[in-house]
Amino acid sequence: MSSKPIFNIAYNKNNAGPSPFWVKPTTGSSKAKKVFKQIWKWTKLGIFAFFMLMGLWGCFQYSFDTNIHTSSNLGEGFEFGFAYGTTGDFRYDLFSDGNPGYHTFTSFSMKYGPFYGLFVYPASVITLHLMWLCNSWWGGLNTLLSIVVLLLIIRGLCLFITLRSTLQNEKMTEIQGKIAEINAKYKDQNDPISKQKKTQEVMELYKKNKVKPFAAFEQMFITMPVFMIIYRAITIIRPIKQTFLFTVWNFALTPTTEIFSNLMNGGAWYILFLLIVLPVQFLSMRLPQMWAAKRNVKNAKAITQKGNKQLKKTKLIQLIFTGVMCAIVAFSATGVGVYWFFSALFSILQSYIMHRIVLRSRRKGSKIQSRLQKLGLE
Repeated sequence: MSSKPIFNIAYNKNNAGPSPFWVKPTTGSSKAKKVFKQIWKWTKLGIFAFFMLMGLWGCFQYSFDTNIHTSSNLGEGFEFGFAYGTTGDFRYDLFSDGNPGYHTFTSFSMKYGPFYGLFVYPASVITLHLMWLCNSWWGGLNTLLSIVVLLLIIRGLCLFITLRSTLQNEKMTEIQGKIAEINAKYKDQNDPISKQKKTQEVMELYKKNKVKPFAAFEQMFITMPVFMIIYRAITIIRPIKQTFLFTVWNFALTPTTEIFSNLMNGGAWYILFLLIVLPVQFLSMRLPQMWAAKRNVKNAKAITQKGNKQLKKTKLIQLIFTGVMCAIVAFSATGVGVYWFFSALFSILQSYIMHRIVLRSRRKGSKIQSRLQKLGLE
């Protein structure tokens, strides 16, 4: 009487013998999958390159194209709004496009280049129409709502990239202990063969844990274009230039300029603005680091001296980046600072949710691992 086999036997394509049931047999579809992965890989590179190009385009165009320079005064510089006479409200309707140095943007057009036509225009349309829909609200609350909605839309579109970048950072942190072991193994071996073996072991470790080192930097390719889109939309939309949040803060004015040139005549209120906005910006960078350190106490102990140096260098870069962001907020229009305030709050909330999800997943993983150990399967 024959008994049923415990394992489901599958033969590999080289006929080198049976493989256990957990090894999936290779099929003809694997080639198609490889082709698809390559297509997807180059498509992603093309998308990131395009976004970087648009961000750089926006930066250089803003520096050299006088047609898109802005002014805090209505009817001057480059403005986006409704066509003349559409609403009958001078705050929303543009002046006739005939004044010297005055350039208007009312509908989709590539007149000012692809950056404004493809990116700034959609963001401006959403913001302008939301502001008009709630134009009777007191104290610029309609502008505040519009900026928050624009933030949610943009962060929602970029959510996949943000989460992917966060998860890759988490995976990199989790395997730091194993990388430290590999570094210790080849510590005093500087010959080419040993270096090659070390690199090979690290790459195998990445592959085994599905770590893609460069995926952690994907978010950086999106940050600059997004900032330029928001910066230009907020500085060119006509009604934003007339927004006085809570009748105190003018969205078109720069906090530092008002503090140094108009301190006794309303400029002091912008000190309070910076005291509210800048700490939140700092916390949005610092809190994720603290939560990551809390999640990876064991890995922190396994990091070598070389790893500590690299970690300090990374923290220094992040600190410099935080300082640059705070400077941008202080020297940009108040409306831009308001956007970055809510963006920082969103980042803190997102980081905390990710922190809780990772901790919960690890607790579940540890329970599964303990069960496997009891059964003698691990």
